[in-house]
Amino acid sequence: MSDASADVDSRWWLLVLAMPAVTVIEACLGFLLVGFAYESIGSMDPVLLLAPAAPFLGAAILVRLLLPVALYKDATAIRDADLDWNPDPANWGFLGLGLVVVPVLDSILAITYLTLRSRALAGE
Repeated sequence: MSDASADVDSRWWLLVLAMPAVTVIEACLGFLLVGFAYESIGSMDPVLLLAPAAPFLGAAILVRLLLPVALYKDATAIRDADLDWNPDPANWGFLGLGLVVVPVLDSILAITYLTLRSRALAGE
C-alpha cells in the first residue's frame, strides 16, 4: 500500500476481512458435519457432532453481527482520510446489516468493499 494507507486510522477492515474467511470455514465445517453424520447415523447423537464446532460458531455469529459496524466505521475512516474514494458509511453499514443473515452475499459485500478500499489506498 502507498502512503495513503498511513492517513487511514482504522483497523476495522480486519473484521471485514474475517467475513469471507468465516463463510469458507462454515462451508467446510458443514461438509464435515454432514459427512460425520452420514457415517455415524444411528450410533451417535447429532448434538455431539455440533459440540466441537460450538466455539467457532459463536465466533462466526459475532463476526457476522459486527460486520455492519465494521463497514460503517472503516468507511468513515476512509471518507475522513481524503482519498479519491468517498464511501457513504451509512450505505455500507445498512448493506452489511441487511446481509447479516445471507452468508454468501455478506462475504461478497465484504470482498467488494475491501477491493474498493485497496484501490483507493493504492491511488488507482
